Amino acid sequence: MRRFMFCLLAASLSGCGEFQAAMDAPPKENAAAPKAAAVPANVQPGQPAVVAPAAQPVEAAKPNGPIIGKTDGKIVDLVEAKKNPKVVEVDSKITGSDPLTTSFNAYVSITTKASVLAFKHQMELMKEVNGGKDYPPYKEAVQLMKQLKVEVASLPPWQMYGYDAKTGGLVLLEDKGEKIRLYKANNIPIEEGDKQYDMP
Repeated sequence: MRRFMFCLLAASLSGCGEFQAAMDAPPKENAAAPKAAAVPANVQPGQPAVVAPAAQPVEAAKPNGPIIGKTDGKIVDLVEAKKNPKVVEVDSKITGSDPLTTSFNAYVSITTKASVLAFKHQMELMKEVNGGKDYPPYKEAVQLMKQLKVEVASLPPWQMYGYDAKTGGLVLLEDKGEKIRLYKANNIPIEEGDKQYDMP
């Protein structure tokens, strides 16, 4: 019995040193255990601490849908363009007693509005040369616009301006076939009024 007590005493004394060394050593981190969230400093004792969740990475905002940009306004011969059954007139600024000035003031870019007066004067002179019946044909009118630096406003790629030699003015045209093609290519629903043009 004495021998057993002596062994027990010796074992406890040798274990105390190891226990004390373990207590004095810095704590070991457990890789598997999650780190505790820090408690805010302003929490009073006895109150529950509300800890905000860790911030998640923010993804870049995605646009709501495809965007089809505008292109430089194109001017075509109105008579030729209307031979295509899918090209329709969507807007006409040719009103009043001066359709040339009215339509050009409506459709030209802001930077070239001052050139419209010079353009109108030249168009009137060319009309007189033609016997006062019609304004110059499409090619001559477009050439004159280039010379006088008259620029039309930008449009969606399925729209264009139609030059009318009878009035000297412009009308806004829309190629429904091209519009439908671009809408389908960009997964945009076709507008109700355009569905009648959705054919080969």
